[in-house]
Amino acid sequence: MDLDNLSKNWDALGEEDPMWAILADPSKRGNKWGEDEFFATGREHVGEYLTLLESVSPATGRGRALDFGCGAGRLTQALADHFDSVDGIDIAPSMIKLAQDLNRKGDQVHYHLNQRDDLQLFDDNTMDLVFSLIVLQHVENRYKEKYFSEFVRVLAPRGVAMFTVPSHPRLTPEGVMYLLPNSLLNVYRKKRYGNSGVMELHPMKRDLVVEAVQQAGGTVLDVAPEPLAGDVWHSYRYIVGKPG
Repeated sequence: MDLDNLSKNWDALGEEDPMWAILADPSKRGNKWGEDEFFATGREHVGEYLTLLESVSPATGRGRALDFGCGAGRLTQALADHFDSVDGIDIAPSMIKLAQDLNRKGDQVHYHLNQRDDLQLFDDNTMDLVFSLIVLQHVENRYKEKYFSEFVRVLAPRGVAMFTVPSHPRLTPEGVMYLLPNSLLNVYRKKRYGNSGVMELHPMKRDLVVEAVQQAGGTVLDVAPEPLAGDVWHSYRYIVGKPG
């Protein structure tokens, strides 16, 4: 799925059931997320991951952060409790509009529509943190590799990128299904969920992620299993630094 179609799919999801599309709890399908409850999950996740970051990279600054794939701003606003300023970017116009409408942080947070395979909105060496949870799994690997390069480019000295990527499905009945091509899975997704847009999943093996980050000029500081992609997946959380 190219970026144009990715944008159209997520724009449709953002129009129909945005909070469920971002955090797909089955019990919250059909616009059942409460706003306060939804944003509370963002504060919980950001708190957990920043505590981890302190142990891996204690010298990382708290000036400016980038939330890649910000959706409605669930993590963006939570990051603003810890950073002087936060930028959120997303590929879907409906998500950016919702994030702006729900913004509780004023000018401390800025949201941007970005439908490109780069981060040219931002200068080199400007971000203390690039943060992306359960987002890159929806992006084809050819684009992931470009974004890894951009993550490294925009990082400030001693800055880090922290992101999650599922590696491969577990060999369970549901997991085996994900060995099918997305062209077939999308038919199933449309029938099951009835959304106008579909959420494709594009895993990337752990060793290939590490290789791509290194080719992008980054240094892998830490890799560990993470649960956010669900029980079906072997998934990992990466912390990447910038040499020098």
